[in-house]
Amino acid sequence: MEVEDLDRGTILTNDPSIKQVSTIAAKAEIVKYWPSPLKEGMVLHLGHWMQFIPARIQAVRAEGDWHRPELSLNLDKMLAYRPGARAVLTYPEGGKLRVLGTVELP
Repeated sequence: MEVEDLDRGTILTNDPSIKQVSTIAAKAEIVKYWPSPLKEGMVLHLGHWMQFIPARIQAVRAEGDWHRPELSLNLDKMLAYRPGARAVLTYPEGGKLRVLGTVELP
């Protein structure tokens, strides 16, 4: 196999615990400086390892504290990760504050 045979962002592993998904339902932690609750339809970016993937919010469930919602995300590309890892949520169109928080990957 040659480098030219691989697409950018390809992850080669023999670790059976690595998951590859295009949708995620996960608990998020929003930074205290974020000004308002997340809404369905917002497009965020999910950063994990060398992957930076657009993700549309399909559903938001926040009981009590909107800074700790349960999110359902639909990703533009497959995301590879180890269960229990954390990913960074960003909102590039958000002006000065672009880092929204983190999400715990199931």
